[in-house]
Amino acid sequence: MPVFLLKSILSILLLVLTFISMFTMFEIFGRTEKKYNIEKLKKIHKVNGIVYLFLFIFISYFCIDFIINTKAELSARATFHSIFVLTIIVLFGLKLSFIRMYRQYYVKVQTIGLLIAVITFLMVGMSGGYYLLITRFGAEKFPERIERLKATEEKIKIVVRTDSASIKKGEELYNSKCYFCHDAYSTKVIVGPEHKGILRNPFLPVSKEPATPENIANQIRHPYRDMPSFAYLADEQVQDVIAFLNTL
Repeated sequence: MPVFLLKSILSILLLVLTFISMFTMFEIFGRTEKKYNIEKLKKIHKVNGIVYLFLFIFISYFCIDFIINTKAELSARATFHSIFVLTIIVLFGLKLSFIRMYRQYYVKVQTIGLLIAVITFLMVGMSGGYYLLITRFGAEKFPERIERLKATEEKIKIVVRTDSASIKKGEELYNSKCYFCHDAYSTKVIVGPEHKGILRNPFLPVSKEPATPENIANQIRHPYRDMPSFAYLADEQVQDVIAFLNTL
């Protein structure tokens, strides 16, 4: 199972836990006449919060591991997603401190709980929800019909390098930034498509554009939605990566 699909499914479970948390909180604090056993609801709310926290940390591990391995610049959507994650961490810390230590602020706990719930919906919607929608809930590895961001700069003809130094540098760059999502030596799909024989095929695997060095360079700098941008790479580095891809 692709790591993005697993993360997205777990994020939906996070939403379920959020609904349970809201329901128990509303039943405990929102009703004048209690419909359920309050002590049982408190226990459910507490256990639910612990499970939410551990699942939140587990999902965050995948995100942090991806960023570290790809060393990619965050897109606008990923940036907002990260802000939501950090906000939830801060609010969760405040909530626990108000419950455990600063009891005079206990009345604020309900408001903080609601904020965590709302931000969780936004966070999951921008990550797991988005991924499940564009992949038709995991039925497609990559959507066949995605409108690509067109490069505004003029494409420059790239002459593929064949010297060993460039190929070695390209392989090192590939292993540090691409291996997390792509398999260079087989037709196995990990998160993104395989790259074996990429420049020997007539078309690129997702965009279906001609498999030329220029289109690969454009893909690196102006990627599709499922791929982080590597626009920060120097022209020399991009050409080194293409030199390595040419050997596959």
